[in-house]
Amino acid sequence: MAMSNAPAVTATASLLSALSLDGNKGPADSRQANGSALELLVSELVRTLTLATQDIKRNSEQLAPGLCSEENVEVAKVSGVLPRRSSGTNDSEGNSPAAVSGWQEVPEDNELMEQVYVKLELVGFRVGRRLAERFAPPNRRLVDTLDIVKFVCKDIWMILFNRQVDNLKTNHRGIYVLQDNKFKWFLRMSGNNGGAAAARRAQPYIWLPCGVIRGILNSFGVNAVVIAETLGLPQCTFQIKVISDD
Repeated sequence: MAMSNAPAVTATASLLSALSLDGNKGPADSRQANGSALELLVSELVRTLTLATQDIKRNSEQLAPGLCSEENVEVAKVSGVLPRRSSGTNDSEGNSPAAVSGWQEVPEDNELMEQVYVKLELVGFRVGRRLAERFAPPNRRLVDTLDIVKFVCKDIWMILFNRQVDNLKTNHRGIYVLQDNKFKWFLRMSGNNGGAAAARRAQPYIWLPCGVIRGILNSFGVNAVVIAETLGLPQCTFQIKVISDD
């Protein structure tokens, strides 16, 4: 039986809503929450979904070897949002993934991690829609896609990470690239000299923000594919590709 994401969505959305710009710009009577609570929640969410997905797959294979639910993976394939994965298991200095301490172990099973990706991205998508409903500018309607992306880069990033995106690039043909040189959820992560092992361990933590971005765009009527990658901690890059209705 598949695990529902509803509790994770509710808890994450409630906490994000309570942040209210970390109290810096919110109304005087708004609820506030420590940003560290969000980091702990995301870390636990990644761990729980990974372990739960492992259990589901293990039980499925025991009932019918080689048979595993493909529903979520197929959704990702059709949408074109399958994650990019590191091809190696050791970093540039020859350190094994175990050398990167303090993180959730990332299984080498790519099929399993695709399913974890779909679940995390879906949680982020639903949270993103809630964030858009609460924090959309009340004094103007966002119609232009570039304005919506700027809203993500400035307002939403400030809500989530207490800072704005470092750089935004676009080809003005539906491709937008957001670069965060000090991605907050990576700042406390470290490995021996970083490398491929660190990047692989860090990757699940950017799947939820991918969903958040896609959910916000969707709430304004923009369908898009959002992928992310890190080439070196704490840097992170998000690429948005708008899907044309034609």
